[in-house]
Amino acid sequence: MTTTTRIRSLSGKAMAMPLLFLGLSACAGSPYDVDARQCSPSQHQVLVGRNVGEIMLPPTLRKREVWASGAMTNDFNPARLTMFVDAKGFVTRVACG
Repeated sequence: MTTTTRIRSLSGKAMAMPLLFLGLSACAGSPYDVDARQCSPSQHQVLVGRNVGEIMLPPTLRKREVWASGAMTNDFNPARLTMFVDAKGFVTRVACG
């Protein structure tokens, strides 16, 4: 009988750990810097001054980086986030299009 009780208590602890991590990860919030799925200049303004390599955006957000030394295409998409990046990799400006 002791063995049965011990097995039950161990399985209860084993089940509690994943639930604990799940609960903690839910409190942590979104892993993205900005959770917007479409371009929003007011929300994406927080990206200015950040290194483009450290920014995490939702994979469904259309985005492009325009580097200081590069060229930009003229195709316009109002839902796409355009990040203007300096030579060191920092976002200097954001816009939609």
